[in-house]
Amino acid sequence: MSSREQAILRAAERLFFDRSFDGVSVDDIGRHAGVSGSAIYRHFSGKDEILAGLFDEVMEAILARLGEPDEDPRADVERLLRVYVDLAVQHDKLAAIWLRDQRSLSEKYRRDHDHRQRRINDRMAGALQRCFPERTPDEIVTAVRGLQILLLSESLRPPSGRRAPDAGGLLHAMALGCLAVLAQPRNASSWRSSSSSPTDHDVNHRV
Repeated sequence: MSSREQAILRAAERLFFDRSFDGVSVDDIGRHAGVSGSAIYRHFSGKDEILAGLFDEVMEAILARLGEPDEDPRADVERLLRVYVDLAVQHDKLAAIWLRDQRSLSEKYRRDHDHRQRRINDRMAGALQRCFPERTPDEIVTAVRGLQILLLSESLRPPSGRRAPDAGGLLHAMALGCLAVLAQPRNASSWRSSSSSPTDHDVNHRV
């Protein structure tokens, strides 16, 4: 990819993050990339291809870190959690665009994107199913979706929003706490169902 194409993608990344895909024009991207709007068409067919290019970067960032499945499913889950946390912390704008603007991806580029996303989801679902074989496939899929949203949530933080010093570590620990729920019996009582307010000890014990 040429330096000009990289400049266009980085400009689009900033603008899509600030205004969303629908709030940005090709001319806006050109101005921020230091080229005319018409010059962008020498590199990209339009705004749709630029968004697809950013989504490709997200997919590549995840897939490059996955490696081969580990024989120990717990180690595999740990690796997957770290991949998502690192994406949210190190590539926050890309992760936010990916979460927020997926419905804006045109059909022309959706099939390839969805194919790669399924590879990632299937990898995480397979690892969780090996860890929690008593859980149904539907429960596992729901857990995968919930974990992904949790782990990427830091990318949706407003630019001026407060942030924990070790946001990645906190999200990783929260994800592990969520996984503990899958090990509990389905009819296990929640601390919220208690008639009295839980103590810190109660919460820590149950989580």
